[in-house]
Amino acid sequence: MESQGNIAAAQRLYSKVTKINPDFIYGWSNLGNTQVVLGDLPSADNNYSKAIRLCQESLDSSEAAFGVKRCSDLYVLLLNRGTVRLNSGMYAEALGDLERASALRERPDAIVAQNLARAREVNGYYNQADKDYALAISMTANEVSPFWLRAAIVKLQLGDVDGGFNLFKRVEIRFPEAPEVRAAYAVFLDAKGDTLAARRKFLEIPDRQRLKFSDTEYLNKVVSWPPAAINRILDIAALVGDAKTTSLV
Repeated sequence: MESQGNIAAAQRLYSKVTKINPDFIYGWSNLGNTQVVLGDLPSADNNYSKAIRLCQESLDSSEAAFGVKRCSDLYVLLLNRGTVRLNSGMYAEALGDLERASALRERPDAIVAQNLARAREVNGYYNQADKDYALAISMTANEVSPFWLRAAIVKLQLGDVDGGFNLFKRVEIRFPEAPEVRAAYAVFLDAKGDTLAARRKFLEIPDRQRLKFSDTEYLNKVVSWPPAAINRILDIAALVGDAKTTSLV
């Protein structure tokens, strides 16, 4: 059902499954998956938590129940809940989940690494985030992904402007017109000392979208850039006459 896009029907099905068999781990986790797609993150978090508890109980038991396979993918459940918590602003809790997921995975995993990197980034652990982003990029080097932009900005935060800019340029080639990419380009130009070019690049962003980058709430909660990038983009916005705001988004 999910593959056909009938997520609401799938949600109803998994809801029935959990009522019939409340100890079925994957009933709860699949119900959580449908809720993520439908944007109900609190319910998804709750149902992933139930799946995690049941999985942990399965692992802690001395032997599996007759006819029941022991839970073997706790890391996936933690990864799912961790990403939900990242997107819900529960940064410390997300970091805990994703660190556990990484430890349980026991081998390099690009999806785990990029989410763990983001969790470490938003919690202020930039050196560790840089290493995790580098691992994720090394495993996905043939396909430029949006998370590479975050990796580049983390390098900027750490003072590696050239390294960040070199990585950023690959993102800019892939997504040249994205407002966040243009704003980041302006930030890197400013960091490299070319304030005039930074202002010109910033003004390439359409007015309505550009004004978001003078909104501190947007910068902290939506794009959630590190402080070095936020401070530079606010300075650039002020130079072009965009008023700084703190409106909720």
